[in-house]
Amino acid sequence: MTATTPVEKIVELLTDVGYKRLATPLDIAGLKFDFPAVLLGTDPSPDLIVVFDTVFETEERVKNRIQNVARALDVMKSKRPLTAILAGPRPPTATLDAMSKVCRVLPIGAAFEGDEEAALRNWLAVLMPLQLPPTTDATADPMAELLQQIGDPEPNTKRLLDAAPHGSEQVRSVLCELVEQPLLEADTEKQP
Repeated sequence: MTATTPVEKIVELLTDVGYKRLATPLDIAGLKFDFPAVLLGTDPSPDLIVVFDTVFETEERVKNRIQNVARALDVMKSKRPLTAILAGPRPPTATLDAMSKVCRVLPIGAAFEGDEEAALRNWLAVLMPLQLPPTTDATADPMAELLQQIGDPEPNTKRLLDAAPHGSEQVRSVLCELVEQPLLEADTEKQP
């Protein structure tokens, strides 16, 4: 990270994963709202994110600004979720509760111990895309794994395994044939 202020670090991290920074002051329904930073998510996370540095703003002012933006979004019948990121000293619980009634609040704190970017990613995890572990061959193709464990299957087992990719109905049909075949052969042997 090359940013110096907590707000800039947050913005840099979120823009790196696809959020778009908006110009401030933010204009909603003809009303102007000035924030240190505003970001907009894209599908599947269309959040409107406002970022504050609580070192420079009072908790009451932050709470009022969040409530005002939430009201403006309600008037506009916006479907976008509102998220407020609070960098710096954590406001009292009562203030956080009041803010949480109108938006998602992510207080991230002021101090970073160890890896700064990892700590920030952890605090903002709900906004970050999931990082899935790479798949192995066994989980990518369970049939290939099963065939490898079985080795060279006998003909009836091979017929069932060949039917598996075509669905349960195909497997059921092959299984019925395999069960009926010896019965039909036994029936034809008994006939004169």
